[in-house]
Amino acid sequence: MKYDRQEKIKQILIERKQISCPEICDIFGVSIETVRRDLAALEKKGVIKRIYGGAVLMDNSSSPNPIKPWNTRVILNRAEKVNIAKEMLSYIHDNMTIALDSGTTILEIARLLDRRKNLKIITNDIHIASELSQNTDHTIYFIGGTLKKDDKITTGFLTTEFLKNFSRIDAVILAADGFIDGIGDFNKDMGALKTAMIEKSDRVYAVIDHTKFMIPTLYKVCGLKDLDLVITGVCAPKEAIETLRLAGVEVVQVPCT
Repeated sequence: MKYDRQEKIKQILIERKQISCPEICDIFGVSIETVRRDLAALEKKGVIKRIYGGAVLMDNSSSPNPIKPWNTRVILNRAEKVNIAKEMLSYIHDNMTIALDSGTTILEIARLLDRRKNLKIITNDIHIASELSQNTDHTIYFIGGTLKKDDKITTGFLTTEFLKNFSRIDAVILAADGFIDGIGDFNKDMGALKTAMIEKSDRVYAVIDHTKFMIPTLYKVCGLKDLDLVITGVCAPKEAIETLRLAGVEVVQVPCT
């Protein structure tokens, strides 16, 4: 599929920084016209810059973008995040086992979970675990690992090892650092943990405020085919929403204010 091919082109550019059109033709066995369309699409998303005979990686894609501090992120687009959380709650039922990704939108979901009963919740986010432990009676499994002090989350190979203790999870609720044809992350270890959560889960839900679309990230967590539901704001780019729906993903949009 063209989205998989474009993602592979991006990954090649992350490693090599530059590639020619004939090379892409040889690697994927496609025509020069197809390559030009792929490069035009990637350039439109801000991932690459076309040059004569090929393409180079945009500077802001060559290394992870800096993420704003937690205290800043927690107030950004908060109305939209609260609306996303309220909608997400309707997909969470009593007695479920769920995995919660880290992040400020996920925290807003955690603040509503006192309305559900007998949940088993897996998370690596200290903010979320604290919120749940103080305000709910749910069973909380906190994922151990290396503490990322700025964000108050655990990462590293021990986090993915921890998940091996679970045979299945009803649903994982994921955030995203960026979204281009799937969920992306700036951090390799967090990307690996998200992927491990997906592999254990029957259903994959993503909660993404509108500012995350069309932001290139270094690490691909999952593609569109892995997603069952995306909840976002009505301010999200129409092209991204159409792409999700064409891929068979359920999309729910909520007010941004």
